[in-house]
Amino acid sequence: MLVNWGVARLAAVVYFVQGSLGIAGIAFPLYLRAQGFSIARITFITSVSAAPWFLKIIYGAVSDAIPIGGLRRKPYLIIFSLCSCLGWILLGLFKPQETYIIFAMMVANLGFAATDVITDGLVVEYSRSGSAQTYQSISWGARGLGSVLSGFTGGLLAAQMQAQHVFMLTALLPLISLSAVFSLREKLAKRSEIPENVIAPIIKSFRLIIQGELKWFLVFLFIISSSVAIGIPLFFYMRETLLFDEVALGLLNSVTWLGAIIGCFIFINFFRKAPLRQALYWAVGIGFLNILLTLLIHNYLSAFIISLLLGILGYNVLLPLFSSAAKLVHGSRVEGSLYAILMSLFNLGQALAGFLGGLLYERIGLQALIVLTAFLSLSAFFVIPRLKRL
Repeated sequence: MLVNWGVARLAAVVYFVQGSLGIAGIAFPLYLRAQGFSIARITFITSVSAAPWFLKIIYGAVSDAIPIGGLRRKPYLIIFSLCSCLGWILLGLFKPQETYIIFAMMVANLGFAATDVITDGLVVEYSRSGSAQTYQSISWGARGLGSVLSGFTGGLLAAQMQAQHVFMLTALLPLISLSAVFSLREKLAKRSEIPENVIAPIIKSFRLIIQGELKWFLVFLFIISSSVAIGIPLFFYMRETLLFDEVALGLLNSVTWLGAIIGCFIFINFFRKAPLRQALYWAVGIGFLNILLTLLIHNYLSAFIISLLLGILGYNVLLPLFSSAAKLVHGSRVEGSLYAILMSLFNLGQALAGFLGGLLYERIGLQALIVLTAFLSLSAFFVIPRLKRL
């Protein structure tokens, strides 16, 4: 197993910063609610604002085909880290109107999404058999640590500061990743490795998907992404029905991500060497149980315990998923583009599920939404036998 620890350290720092952006995770939805938006409207705003995550193919293709100074990753990581910073600054300065909020969050998400996909492109270039799981565990473990620290902190900030001030503070976080980016020693791209144009890697990626089994993996990702449908409704159920305050909600975020770190260690120690096909079967079953567990949240103690379990189980769904994606795209010569397409559909599925979840919540209630989402996730079982390369 060959792991490039320079790449691993960069991924750890970038993902840690991404997790730390959660300090606005409590303030932002409460800020929208304070402006009089309904839960359905909030899910609409967050879904539309996530549009840059659906275009990850573009960032991957550009970084594959247009090196800057002979480098395909480092310059873009610098540019988009600054873009993420700008978005949060705009959110803190703009008037609280829907159009302005969506624009500012789209800028922030553009920086966030592009940094994510370019880092992933760098990681998958170095992924080998057995090392893909290690890279994913390090990356997502770092993100979990950042999220643990930011969850409770975000709750305290939301309780004691104006939302705009929280957003301005959040704007400082993407700058942290720049130190790791500047220290990265990326090898110069060889002319033979650079596609002729931006369109070439996109065309090649879609050809690989259409002609191979990756189309079934895309279906699998889309089904798994449906679990997000219960996210915002559950948040406001705990806030407005169970009456949890900002600090309590922030603590639950930290507990969930603490569970995620535990889940990461469980995966790397017990499932890392398991065949990925077997790990995906486990992931679907665990995901089903994970969704149904939210039915048991009735008070703060139950919310605390279940949040911990959700984190532990959730990472043992995500890590096999992303490890499988990295293995399937490795060696394609368009790793950044191909991986970006897979993750773009995953993000699109999450956005659509979140939007539909908000609409259904106002019509059928939270419990019915949870049960419906859980059983929808089970359909992923029928897709796994088609993934022959895992």
